[in-house]
Amino acid sequence: MAHIAVKDGIRMMIATPHCLNGRYLNWRPGILKACEQFNEALSKHAIPLTVFPGSEVHLCPELLNKLEEGLVMTLNDGGRYICLELPDQIMNRAVVGLINRLQRIGLRPIISHPERNPAIQHNVAWLSDFVAAGALVQITAGSLTGAFGRDASRCCRRILDTDLVDFMASDAHSLKGRPPRLREGYEKLVSLGGKELAQRIVSEAPRAILNGSTP
Repeated sequence: MAHIAVKDGIRMMIATPHCLNGRYLNWRPGILKACEQFNEALSKHAIPLTVFPGSEVHLCPELLNKLEEGLVMTLNDGGRYICLELPDQIMNRAVVGLINRLQRIGLRPIISHPERNPAIQHNVAWLSDFVAAGALVQITAGSLTGAFGRDASRCCRRILDTDLVDFMASDAHSLKGRPPRLREGYEKLVSLGGKELAQRIVSEAPRAILNGSTP
């Protein structure tokens, strides 16, 4: 997967293993150790890719407690941004309330792949409410190019049209089914909104997150 990413033009990547989604419990200590070992292997094999630690954390009742315990991984372990995955069934006010609580403890949530969430697909205005509350938005490149189906693609275009997108990620999971590629999505962004928009979403804003600054 690292070779695929490099061939696609990627040189830096945040690993976002799932956490608190009912199946995976990837806690901060384990992620830090695995990321260090993986970067050592990349260096050993002369693969020009740097992988930073992160996690995709499912919105659930345990989230705030696990954050307080220091178990939940923030992006690049910076303690400022957290990648948040919404459940399929959500209540608008509850999500806004959580966003407010996260910000009170110094964390700004980045909502991952909202265009693939059934509730957002039916009501994109909810995402505007989350952004107004302080959340940032990350779409998946495959959604924009049609790899996740018509509903995700249409929703992705609506989110772009309302200027709600801050980042685009590969959301890679495997070698063939969901490889770490961004180039096709980047080219689609260029065709839809121009090179300046594409550069901001794919390169400049993600780099700001790595540095712990405001995108």
